[in-house]
Amino acid sequence: MDATAGHSATQQPRLPLVVDLDGTLLLTDTLDEQIAEALFRRPLHLARALPELGRDRAALKRALASEVDLSTAALPFREDLLVWLRDQAAAGRQVHLWSAATQSVVDAIARRLGFFASATGSGDENLKGPAKAAHLARTFPEGFVYVGDSAADLAVWKVASGVVLAGASRAVAEEARALGKPVEAEFADVPLSPREWAKAVRVHHWSKNVLIFVPLVLAHAFTDPAAVAATIIGLLCLLMVTSSTYLINDVSDLQADRRHWSKRRRAIASGRLPIRLALGGAAGAITLALVVATLLAPGFALTLIAYLVLPLAYSFGLKRIPLLDTLVIGILFTTRLVMGMALLPNPYSAWLLTFSVFFFTSLAIAKRHTEIVRAAGASEHALASRGYRPEDAPLTLGFGTAASVASLLIMVLFLVEELFHRGTYTQPRLLLAVPLLLAIWVGRIWLLAHRGEMRDDPVSFALRDRVSIGLGFAVAFVFVLAL
Repeated sequence: MDATAGHSATQQPRLPLVVDLDGTLLLTDTLDEQIAEALFRRPLHLARALPELGRDRAALKRALASEVDLSTAALPFREDLLVWLRDQAAAGRQVHLWSAATQSVVDAIARRLGFFASATGSGDENLKGPAKAAHLARTFPEGFVYVGDSAADLAVWKVASGVVLAGASRAVAEEARALGKPVEAEFADVPLSPREWAKAVRVHHWSKNVLIFVPLVLAHAFTDPAAVAATIIGLLCLLMVTSSTYLINDVSDLQADRRHWSKRRRAIASGRLPIRLALGGAAGAITLALVVATLLAPGFALTLIAYLVLPLAYSFGLKRIPLLDTLVIGILFTTRLVMGMALLPNPYSAWLLTFSVFFFTSLAIAKRHTEIVRAAGASEHALASRGYRPEDAPLTLGFGTAASVASLLIMVLFLVEELFHRGTYTQPRLLLAVPLLLAIWVGRIWLLAHRGEMRDDPVSFALRDRVSIGLGFAVAFVFVLAL
């Protein structure tokens, strides 16, 4: 909170405080929350509600409120403002909640916090900007201090007796001060740091996308500048799409993430990255990636579209279907290989793709198995959003280890039936050491998963684990020896 907090309290100590909700008391917008909830949980309800936007915004809010039960239990509050408001209420000052959100949402927030003297939301009229200003001027003829954040609140500050800025942009804050009203307090937003942005778009997962280079390496096309350039451009398109799908997935997981002990601090779940900005940015990045991909290679563009559709289907519901969710993840990893193949003139390798599906599905099941094992001694809330139960551990263990063994067998067949006959290796039989090294690594992954000691997904774990890195270098060394 700024040092000006309480500056004008000695001048107008008893004027009531009127607090805005969306973006002010809350770090999020309840309408965006309702739209997101409807989009991922009840898309048909959203389709029915959207035509109401043609009438007015209040009609849309009423339609969504009737279809979507917004959970206010975990909504992110502006904590420093909340503490200050509680102190003001405890000192005997009247604090009122006025919002453009629907009355049901405003009432739910007021009941939860318990210190508001009244709570008023939108009914037939959208209580925002001039409409809110007119209502407040009539309701508080002796004056009030308004707590707001947006340009729409400038109309309210014009009729208010005092100003409290909460999360206002620099431009809005300057316009509010220019009104000449006393600024009683300021509560500034803390912008996302570059590191937090990187976490939001999962930069630490970008390493998974290097799979697009595997076909280039196996085909020994890394000496072809055109093939290398095409693969690099393809990688950039893939990075834009993958980061965008992570943002979309985080929006779809909002409620579950906010109940999670660590995920609740994610940029979107915490309210520091607005839902609208996340979805808008994702849509823009996906559009750009698809345009570039189409110009690069139509086959690659089609594969990229398939890669985009799968995560969206995953976010919309497949992730809540046990075992199928892990197969989707395995296919997503394999799609990266298909993209790399689509950028080369070489024929597709059915053996390599089949190996990839089984191998990465096994790793995805290992991650789920870890979550199940760790949740066995706790509550089932961590598993509820995924559709699993603690008693599913034997099933995931069986399916996962079976998929691992199958992938290793297919790897041997890939080497013997395909790679040995390409003539690109002088000592191809040395490559038989690769499935043995993979067997050691996969066995270790499953051992840690069954003990509940796998703290991350296996691929991310491997990038930080010394044993995994050592085995990776050993695999690379075998390929070099076989040349």
